[in-house]
Amino acid sequence: MTQAGSTNAQVEVDAPKKKKKNLRPFILLTVAVLGIGGYVGYGRWKASRPPEWSGTVEARTIEVGSRAGGRVKEVLVHEGDRVAAGQSLLVLEAGDLDAQRLMAAAQLDQAQAAFEKLKAGARPEEIEQAKARAESAAAVLAEARNGARPEEIKAAQARLDGAESAVLKAKLDVDRLQSLFDAGAISRAELDGVNTALQLATSQRDAAKASYSELRNGSRSETIVQAQQRAAEANAGAKLVESGARVEDLRAAESVVKAAEGRLAQIDVTIGELTVKAPANARVETLDLRPGDLIGPTMTAAVLLEDDQLYVRVYVPETQLGLVHPGDGVQVFVDSFPGRAFPGTIQHIDMQGQYSPRNLQTADERANQVFATRIVLEGGVDDLRAGMAATVSEVR
Repeated sequence: MTQAGSTNAQVEVDAPKKKKKNLRPFILLTVAVLGIGGYVGYGRWKASRPPEWSGTVEARTIEVGSRAGGRVKEVLVHEGDRVAAGQSLLVLEAGDLDAQRLMAAAQLDQAQAAFEKLKAGARPEEIEQAKARAESAAAVLAEARNGARPEEIKAAQARLDGAESAVLKAKLDVDRLQSLFDAGAISRAELDGVNTALQLATSQRDAAKASYSELRNGSRSETIVQAQQRAAEANAGAKLVESGARVEDLRAAESVVKAAEGRLAQIDVTIGELTVKAPANARVETLDLRPGDLIGPTMTAAVLLEDDQLYVRVYVPETQLGLVHPGDGVQVFVDSFPGRAFPGTIQHIDMQGQYSPRNLQTADERANQVFATRIVLEGGVDDLRAGMAATVSEVR
């Protein structure tokens, strides 16, 4: 009895176990069906959703500075300020540039005056003066060629005759006084006096004779050649003054003027570089300078952020590249404004992919290659900031 009862009890315990073993395949099958269905449903749901790409909000930055460099005189803006195109940001000390400009301006005036003088040519008074010198030299040449006038020759002849008479009289005086001296009637001093008078008369006669011969013979050939050369020189000088400056001289003077103008313009440009200005509407991102600081030429003085030209850069996988085209509209989302969509337009897609393996064989491998895409934001520029993480979707 006891054994029978225990057997029945054992049968009753094993029955649920067998029942559970029979249900296990059914449960596993149900789980498998639900998993497959969920996977398929997720795949269909995922396929029905528009593609999404992650990226970053970026903005164009401008690094401004001065080509001149120098010591900071005044800082006119601060970090975070909005500036307009052409607005001054900071001013550098001029140093000796003002003095250099004065010197360059004076040199330009001098060069222009010299150039204008050459273009105008000689004044009428200068031309008349040169002509007078030429005429005077020509008259001297004519005089040398023509020799003495007949009147001058006659005057020389008369002087010579007078000198001859004086010599004759002196000789007679010497002869008479010599006889008296020999007779002891006069002294040696009186005889010496008449001899001296004879020598003087003889010298004056010789001089008159030489002058008469010179006038009769005319000018020497050397004198005529010298007169010709002086006349030619004076005539050439008159023509040169009258014709004005040569073309080459005018070009050289004009080049000097242009060089002086260039030097002055160069200094003006350098003076203009002393004031650093904003090239466009922007916001001052970085400006860490104070009065007295030194900044070198072409060094960055400030970094400006063109926050009115924000854009988003995303990387589209190759497998989805056919979904995007330049000009397509998209929606941009950022974490700072949940649920708010910012409109944008695809502006550019790079022609070359990135992070690409050398040998692409499968779709998964091809998904590793991405193409940088730039999206221009059309709204919300006052709320968005460069550096925000962004999600792009809904290509339309």
